[in-house]
Amino acid sequence: MQYRELGKTGIKVSAIGFGGWAIGGPSEASGAPLGWGRTSDEESLAAIRRARDLGVTFFDTSDSYGFGRSESLLGIVLSRKRQDTVIATKVGVVRGSGGELKKDFSGQHIFSAVDGSLKRLRSDYIDLYQVHNPTLDELRREEIQDAMERLQDAGKIRFWGVSVSTPEDGIEVIKRGWGHALQVLYNILNQAPTQELFPLAKEKGYGIIARVPLASGLLSGKFRPDTTFATDDVRQNFLTPKRLEEVIPRVDEVKSIIGGTARALAEGALRFVLASDAVSTTIPGMRNVRQVEMNVAADEVRIPQDVVDKLRTRLGDYNFYQRHGIRI
Repeated sequence: MQYRELGKTGIKVSAIGFGGWAIGGPSEASGAPLGWGRTSDEESLAAIRRARDLGVTFFDTSDSYGFGRSESLLGIVLSRKRQDTVIATKVGVVRGSGGELKKDFSGQHIFSAVDGSLKRLRSDYIDLYQVHNPTLDELRREEIQDAMERLQDAGKIRFWGVSVSTPEDGIEVIKRGWGHALQVLYNILNQAPTQELFPLAKEKGYGIIARVPLASGLLSGKFRPDTTFATDDVRQNFLTPKRLEEVIPRVDEVKSIIGGTARALAEGALRFVLASDAVSTTIPGMRNVRQVEMNVAADEVRIPQDVVDKLRTRLGDYNFYQRHGIRI
């Protein structure tokens, strides 16, 4: 496993990290699915153990993934060798009294939520505490920065960051000097962050966590225009038949450039993300041991520079998620 610096934090992280959304299992708010379908706690725990054994040191989750379940599962395994892992979690997404999703970035909520996360993670500190997809107006409230600084002073968090919805949001975060790391959606089908955000992040020393590197499974090569998703799978919210019909030819184009099997497509997609020296780590979702082993195997794959260049030239302006306003 290769390891990289998380910006100027001094923390080293595995180039391939563990995305913990899926192990949160099915959950919903006001009838809309928020998870990735049914999961088995036994399989999830085995996946976490296998990832750790294969050299994964960066584990990303949120208190909203399964509304605490993902954090709890990570805590069971990672607390045993806490000093060997880097744990990042998020705060700010809550469920209202009517089941609806809400955002709460008040200092009061942050102080309360961090203690809940620490308890579930079975740890007395969090390496990276991230504000979960706030708007810029919400970020401009000084109480967020004040709360994070107070948590640092108290030793409950080491560093803080922001999970952003768009590159433009990330640029604003960096320009204002908020936090120490950014989590951003970046993959072959959505390369928008490379234009301005990544160069600025490198200049200012921000760590970049690239999420959704396999484009919600599109770059696994498994989907066709008539693919349907289970009722408890969040992808039914945004991978509609019309959008699948649009994007699948682009996936086929990627496959033709990378060549090989569906597995080669997925490995190439991960290596493409890591080909950017602005990226500290990428966090594909890992639900079971098989997915862990397939994702980690990409660490040993090398993608030729001419293939990277072709993918950037042919698909650099496509930006599927940006085009459709998909925020996950």
